[in-house]
Amino acid sequence: MSTSAERKILIKDALRGLYFAIFLVVFNLVYGIFAHGVRSVYMQTAFLVPLVGGSLVSLLLFILPYPGAIVRAIWPMGLATLSVGFLLHGVFDIYGTEEELVNVFFYAGVIILSVTFVLYIIQLVRSLKTKPHL
Repeated sequence: MSTSAERKILIKDALRGLYFAIFLVVFNLVYGIFAHGVRSVYMQTAFLVPLVGGSLVSLLLFILPYPGAIVRAIWPMGLATLSVGFLLHGVFDIYGTEEELVNVFFYAGVIILSVTFVLYIIQLVRSLKTKPHL
């Protein structure tokens, strides 16, 4: 894939993360209107997952090597899992109850993102091995 096509994909991914972060901020504001003044830290900070994990990571990849197809496919799944975990935890906090199964989303999201990061590191090491030494 050419460098310009890779840059277009990275810009599109960064914008997608930014749009999703804006959606989560608006969702928090609308949900807060109907929550009778009750707030949740999880709900208020849910926007950071796509903003940092989506937009900033995509922009960081401008200076790092472009990830492979598997990494590009799995990373958004981890971000979505974490975002759902934050939203559900926030909803349960606002409702006034605790649900231990919500933690599964956090564990699963961290595991998915960790596996993706390891796959990216393996890809980097393999690409360094295949390049000829000068």
